[in-house]
Amino acid sequence: MTHDATSPSPQGSTMPRDIREALSTQMREVLRVQDARAAECRKAADDVVTARMGREAVPDDSRDALAPTEFAAARAEYRAERAFWNEDGPTMAQTLDANIRVGDVEVRVRIHRPSDDSTLPGVVFLHGGGFSLGDLDTHDRIARVIAVASGAAVIAVDYSLSPEAIFPQALLECAAVIDRLVAHGGTWGIDGSRLAVAGDSAGAMLALGAALLLRDEPERIQHTPERVGVEKAFTSIRALLLFYGGHGLTDSESRRLFGGAWDGMTPEALASIATLHYSSPADAESPYVNHLGADLRGLPPTFIAAAGLDPLRDDSRALAALLRRAGTEVEYIEYPQVLHSFLHFGRMLDEANAALEAASTFAASHLGRVD
Repeated sequence: MTHDATSPSPQGSTMPRDIREALSTQMREVLRVQDARAAECRKAADDVVTARMGREAVPDDSRDALAPTEFAAARAEYRAERAFWNEDGPTMAQTLDANIRVGDVEVRVRIHRPSDDSTLPGVVFLHGGGFSLGDLDTHDRIARVIAVASGAAVIAVDYSLSPEAIFPQALLECAAVIDRLVAHGGTWGIDGSRLAVAGDSAGAMLALGAALLLRDEPERIQHTPERVGVEKAFTSIRALLLFYGGHGLTDSESRRLFGGAWDGMTPEALASIATLHYSSPADAESPYVNHLGADLRGLPPTFIAAAGLDPLRDDSRALAALLRRAGTEVEYIEYPQVLHSFLHFGRMLDEANAALEAASTFAASHLGRVD
């Protein structure tokens, strides 16, 4: 297992010339920084392996204590890589971590409040990472930027990862967190009737999947006695914000043209996601996974951002077209000169900040932001 399927990596020399020339100057600089930091980030993984072998007292992150060594190491490397990109994020009026109980699991969330208003609408943010990587810290800057730009509280969700938890565990956790916020958001000063759900990459898949599940099978969520009716959670979702997700295509023009060691999106890496996350091939055909084959009628207004040099680009294009056909309001923006995961690189990449600003403006327009 590698931490492919989510990270532009330092192997730009293997990139085909046409892709390299299509990259923006800033995207090339991102790859240069990734290259310069590669050894430092790999050391974080090596430290975990050393600790597991008992040679040195380097503790695992407690969340990864039960993970196989290769996954614990990959997560440590991913966290180290993302640490640089999460520096200098916007300051919040308040940030707090909390636990939301979902069945037998305590799901950790981080709530960013951009203002001191007593009640704010909420944006539930589901991080990417191929279902096996990522946490509240790896995507923290993204969540903060959305909070400031939208004026909403952002609730980032630390859902269970694969392979320790397989489909549909993460999906059910994310849907249940939305459900709890509808019923009990006031506990944290969040108006549970005004929510958006956002996610990048695997998080985009979970965001749309959770909305579909809450529409079609809300009874699958383990409810608290105080909640307010099985229909309310779905109707409280006022907008979806989907960044470069995979929505069901297994072959496409963009999958043929793009993806490789330079961005962690090789065909092998993409195939490994299914192997790790699903218990059987049938899981990948669930309408909560294969969104392009699902009934898309009645979904809330949806913002979709795609990377032009991403093998998943055509998933976003197809989803936008099918949502429009189903009568959903869609804003689709494609950023032609960037790679998958570009949202992380706002410290030096204009497209990342533009995408977050556009998505946040879209969310605010549907959440009833009052400036």
